[in-house]
Amino acid sequence: MLDLIARYKHLIKSFHVLLYEQERESFRLKAQVMFTDSSNLFVKEYLFENKERKYSYHWSDSLGNLICRWDNANHWVDIPTHPHHKHIGDDVFESIETSIDDVLSAICEKLEK
Repeated sequence: MLDLIARYKHLIKSFHVLLYEQERESFRLKAQVMFTDSSNLFVKEYLFENKERKYSYHWSDSLGNLICRWDNANHWVDIPTHPHHKHIGDDVFESIETSIDDVLSAICEKLEK
């Protein structure tokens, strides 16, 4: 993850690991990235022993209002990319952004405009 932070350092104001626990091949990660526009990305990523992966990337503006949240909670079965989806406002859309790399790339693309 540090290589991603370095790649986008021109748009990142701060980066904090809030939780990191690893046991054998499983891990839990919680982190916060603050961007130069004072928006925040809250990262939750879990990898379990059975290789199942759960994630949520919650991007909010400087006031805490949701800009976009990407996750793979097992609902929204009608979304073509199920279980991967994103929330924008009250709407839910298919999502091809399924990793922290994908999400940081999408956010930074918007911030560079």
